[in-house]
Amino acid sequence: MNAQLVEIAGKLRDYFLVSSSMADVSIFLCGGAGRSDGDVRRGLGDAISALKSKYRYSVHYPEDIFIELVLGHQRQDLLTLENLLARSVSAVVLLLQSPGTFTELGAFSNHDLLKDKLVVVVDPRYKKAQSFINVGPLRYLAKETSSHVLFLEMANANLSALVKAVGEASRAIAVAHPPKRDLTNPIACYGLYLALLYVLDPVPRVSFAELARTLQPDDRNLVATVAETVANGLVNNGDALLVSQHLHLSRKGVDTLFASAGSARRLARLKDMLWDQRIRGLNGTLRKRYKNFWGEAA
Repeated sequence: MNAQLVEIAGKLRDYFLVSSSMADVSIFLCGGAGRSDGDVRRGLGDAISALKSKYRYSVHYPEDIFIELVLGHQRQDLLTLENLLARSVSAVVLLLQSPGTFTELGAFSNHDLLKDKLVVVVDPRYKKAQSFINVGPLRYLAKETSSHVLFLEMANANLSALVKAVGEASRAIAVAHPPKRDLTNPIACYGLYLALLYVLDPVPRVSFAELARTLQPDDRNLVATVAETVANGLVNNGDALLVSQHLHLSRKGVDTLFASAGSARRLARLKDMLWDQRIRGLNGTLRKRYKNFWGEAA
């Protein structure tokens, strides 16, 4: 792969993964089996994402991030998914509403990393119940780990209290157990690959994985899997278009990229960096001496 291309990708990686603010709080929000429960979960996620503070909150959902890994050609095993999740997010919020979330609670509370990253929200009606859930995993998490157990009503009428409590608990966990910020983190990498599209549009779809392997060769298989996952996420979210196996940045994708800056000052810095790299990218793709810019991925 062309050395100039790798250098551009490396600059973007350093900006989004190395020098990025540690004030980011990424939340993986689980729960909401029924329709009304799902409405509460999405309402909570939207409200947390809209919080205005020195911290930048981002909320992510199981069905949006890992569906390709579970159902697609990658077909990762559950342990791999749990390890990937544990390294990628600041906190995992479990709205304990259904048998599915009870199962997740049992699995996550026994995971070496996830057991310290949980925010479990339980209906206050069950606070004093002598159930297995209460005397087992919830008591263990509250006493033996840095996870938080919150007894709060999960209803739209109580949304403000939920947002405040979940936001504060997630922020505390993020400070104590910051996620790994490298090419194995699909959440942290989303902005990186979006920026790569902005700078080099269009990009051959397979080039995401090739670049990831080049930039982080010690984790070749995992970073390629993450790159594939992010590429699918960009298309599924409407931030990119897939045409003849090339990814094109959409108008929505530009808005998503710029919105991630979070403030006018950070946005100005982001735009300066992107335009510097875009000029280098245009030189590479348009000049004849760089006709093999994409190498074997072209």
